Amino acid sequence: MKKIIMEALYGEYSNLYGDRGNLLYVQEKLRRAGVEFELIQTHLFDRPAFAERAVDLLYIGPCTESQQEQELAHLRPYADALRQRMEGDGVTLATGNAFELFGETIMCEDGRRIQGLGFWPTTAKRFSNLRYNELCLGSCGEHKIVGFKNQLSHSYGETGSPFLTMLTGSGLNPEEKEEGFHRGGFIATYLLGPLLPLNPQFAQSLLQKMAPEAEFAPLPYEDEAYRLRLEELSRPDANHKAH
Repeated sequence: MKKIIMEALYGEYSNLYGDRGNLLYVQEKLRRAGVEFELIQTHLFDRPAFAERAVDLLYIGPCTESQQEQELAHLRPYADALRQRMEGDGVTLATGNAFELFGETIMCEDGRRIQGLGFWPTTAKRFSNLRYNELCLGSCGEHKIVGFKNQLSHSYGETGSPFLTMLTGSGLNPEEKEEGFHRGGFIATYLLGPLLPLNPQFAQSLLQKMAPEAEFAPLPYEDEAYRLRLEELSRPDANHKAH
């Protein structure tokens, strides 16, 4: 069984809302399955590993709005290598406002426009005077995905390959029901959670993509916790939005 290589981008910045828990969860699942792994911590101004070698899981989480511009400046030279991951065998996961890095533009409140990587033609519009909080339930193929949003921006436009169709909560913005981007193993979404421990069955599909020969047993209580969250958010009266 091969060694799994994981890379976390800019952990000194991209760890709002405890989303580093996605990596902790994957490490624990791999450890219990007896799969050898290596986690590469890539800091700002480091050359990323994915630009030079095969990386099975690439993760970037949410950061503050002021740090987005720094991260974009560092990622821009590696945009082609990132785009190739849409068609490759590895998994790429971007959560929270990391989704916006891959869009066309980020529009600041002062009228300034920050150029994104342009993987999909969306524009993120910031609104720092109004924080948007929401519990969410969406559909991704055979999987129901739960999570929450805590953001100071919405995106407008279409990714062309959405990650979720929302059943409870908003999509890229409150007027839309399609959310995120998903092609192959490349997933970008505003949803937080952390996403993977909140959705063990979906996480299982990504783990099997990375290590198809491994057997991943459920962690204690994770399936029951997911069932209870799903029941709560599936109720007809579910409306868990706060501004």
